Formats: sequence, structure tokens, C-alpha cells
Amino acid sequence: MDVRREPPETVEAEVVTNENVYEKYDEPMGFFPGQIVPDLTVSFFLLLAIVFLSYVVPAPLTEPADISTTTYVPRPEWFFFFYDQMLMFFPGYALISFGAVTIPGLFFIVLVALPWMDRGPDYSITKRPFIAVIGFLIIMTVIFNMFLTLTRIPNFPG
Repeated sequence: MDVRREPPETVEAEVVTNENVYEKYDEPMGFFPGQIVPDLTVSFFLLLAIVFLSYVVPAPLTEPADISTTTYVPRPEWFFFFYDQMLMFFPGYALISFGAVTIPGLFFIVLVALPWMDRGPDYSITKRPFIAVIGFLIIMTVIFNMFLTLTRIPNFPG
């Protein structure tokens, strides 16, 4: 008895290149429950962590604010340090609008325009030097301004 087996048919896998990457769409996944369940699970555990930390490390309560004092000098919260430093670069009443509105406005316009500046399909930083340099300069500007403000804080009165 001579039984010959036929070799199984081989299916060639499609090679995805930069030219054909957008021709075939992925299989759609339903939003409910495919995305809702993981989001709710992570949100629930984050809420538990926040509640636990609020009981373990409570926020200190200080004395009520005294509105009659004149020695208090307000300083910005940490997330406004870079913005406050911009006002130090442009002192004077005439330049406040330039340092408080124009420069930050241009900064945020550049942030909004970044996705349209380089629309290449590559994700590697080495293949997108223009966007990498702009992103690095934006991050360094914010960090540098925050550092300058942090060096000013010890000089605040009170």
C-alpha cells in the first residue's frame, strides 16, 4: 500500500511595506465591551489607589488665610512656573501683554501645528529629525524656564 501525502498548501504572508501599509485596514473591534471593560478596570484601580493614598497621607490643613497681612507675596503653583518666568523676561507694563499673551500663544500654536509639520509614516526619531529637534527644543524651553523659576523661589520673601 503506497500512500503518498500531498504537501500542505503554503500560504504566502503579505509583506507590509511603506507603500502598502494604508491599503488594508485592520479588523474593527467593538467599542463596547472591548474598550469599555479595560478602561473601567484601570479607572477603578486608580480610584482605589487615590482613595488609599488620601487616607494614608492626608493633606495638611494650615491656619485660615489672614486677609489683613501685607507681608505675603504670592508665588505661582508649580505648573505655572514657566509662565511666571516669561513675565520676568519682559518686565514693565508695556511688555506684559507680549510676555503673557504673544509668546505663549505662539508656543501653543506651534504645539497644535506639530502634527501637520511632518506627516511621514515613520515613527523613528532618526527618520524624523525636523520634528525631533522641534520637540526637543519645546521640552528644553519649558524645563529651562521652570529651572529659572525654581532658582528664584529662595529669594521670595516670606
